[in-house]
This record gives sequence, C-alpha cells and structure tokens, in this order.
Amino acid sequence: RLAISGILYGMLWANFLHFYQPPTQKEYWVKKITAECYRVLVKGWLANPKAKATLNINAVLTEFLAKYGAQDVIDGLRTLAERGQIEFTASAKYHPFLPLIPNSEIRRQIELNTETNRQFFGDVYQPRGFFPPEMCYSRRVADVVRDMGFDWIVIDELAFSGQLHDIHWDTVYTLKDAGDFSVFFRERDTSFRILSAEVGVSIFSAGMLLKLLGDRLQSKEYLLTAMDGETFGHHRPGLDALLFELYTVPELESVTLSEVRKRVTKKAPVDPLSSSWALMRKDLEQKTPFSRWNDETNPIHQM
Repeated sequence: RLAISGILYGMLWANFLHFYQPPTQKEYWVKKITAECYRVLVKGWLANPKAKATLNINAVLTEFLAKYGAQDVIDGLRTLAERGQIEFTASAKYHPFLPLIPNSEIRRQIELNTETNRQFFGDVYQPRGFFPPEMCYSRRVADVVRDMGFDWIVIDELAFSGQLHDIHWDTVYTLKDAGDFSVFFRERDTSFRILSAEVGVSIFSAGMLLKLLGDRLQSKEYLLTAMDGETFGHHRPGLDALLFELYTVPELESVTLSEVRKRVTKKAPVDPLSSSWALMRKDLEQKTPFSRWNDETNPIHQM
C-alpha cells in the first residue's frame, strides 16, 4: 500500500452503477425506487466525500425524477459531479438495444440523452465515457461512439475472449485500430458477489471481499465492478449498507473510470466479441450473442 498524506491507498476501485426506468414506468414505482434506492445512494455519497462512482442515468429517468418530485436527487447528483465524486457517462435516452438499430438511430438516441441530461444537470454533465444499454456491444456500436468523440466504453468481461479471468487488470485496453479509444471490462465474479449478497445473513461483507481479492490488493491492478443501481436498496433492501461499508475499506481507493484511464499507464489493444452483460458461454458457442433480444426461433423477437 502507498501512503499519501498519511492515508493508505491500495487497489484502485472503480464502481460503475446504472440508473434506469423504462419510459412506460408508473409513477408509483418511480417514487418507490427513488425512496428506496436513488435518494439513499445520493445521501450516502454526499456524506462520504471519498466515495466515488461512475454513473449512468438514462435521461428518460432524469425526466421522471423531475416530474415526480425528486428534484433533490437531481440536485444531489449535480453537486456530487461538481465535487468530482460522480462521473457521468453517456448512453441512449430510451435504453434501445444498440446493435440491432441503424447508426443514425444510435446517434439520435445518444444525442437525445445528452441534450436532456444537460438540461437538468447543466454544464457539469460532460460525459467522456459511454455505457451501451444492457452493456450490449458490437464493433459497429463502438465505432459510432468513438466517432461521436467519446474516450471509452464499458462492456462485460466475457467480451474480452469469451472466457473469464483472461484480462490483465493492470492494463487499460484500447480498441484495435481505433487510436486511444479505451475499452473497460466489468469484472463479473466480484460484481455478482456484491449484487447477490444477502445482507443480514453475512454471506458477503467487506472483509470477505478483501479475502477474495487477496494478493491483488498489493498489486498495481484495478477492480471494476458494474451493477444496476437499483440493486442497492430496492431489489435488495439493505445492500446499500454493504456498498458504503466497502467505501470505508482503506485497501481500496475509490476512483472513477476516467481516473483509471489516466493513472494506469500500461496499454494493450483488444478487439472484443459481440456481447452483453447477460451473455452466457452457450451464447458464444452458438454464435448468438444477442439471443435474449434476437432469437431466430422466437416469433415475438422476429416480429
């Protein structure tokens, strides 16, 4: 661990969260999820100045927050971004499945998302990275995102090679033949362990995470976890307590993904596989990476 101004820092931890509600969501559910999750997380971050997150919020949800009495959440996120605790990412406003729509519509959705979020968050909404809905990746999507001026994209670990544990976590990968455009991979195992924890039964805790990471804590590696934000407090009541416990672990230095991109100097090119964060190995074996959305045997999908 490295001592800086009397504080011990170890492994870099980039925590990515995705906030979204569909455009057909009812007012009741927006208010319930806001009370159980969004408002709780914002208050927690505001109370913990060292806690950072890379955050995607699809603009359709931002509009709902303004419409249904959650201006305090919008204001809190703006304050956190001004303080450097939150890094916003770009995305597509209505959460479309990008690999299956034309380039022109990909661009339109991204532009709508940026325009709307900037109306509510102001000039502090200046995303340098991109989150494709469902982490659905194809090279065509990456090329559109890069051409629109973004610096990086975040996708799933299986996209790297189709296998887990092949990634060197001391390296920031760049998209092959695409200059300095970076590709970040979320670490599946650790993300799943956190989001599936049963708080109150002590199946998973900050101490267990440190034990899981082991010698990696003393390395020059970084940890990238990525989850739906609604996991904390809504899907899993009480899990927000584990999240903020993790933020207190001195062996983990909380950073944003753009900070990882700046601080990790080792680079290597990569040409990821088409994928999503719901990808399973059988999808890769059958060469159907988008089977949950475009299954040739599913008549509803085909309609």
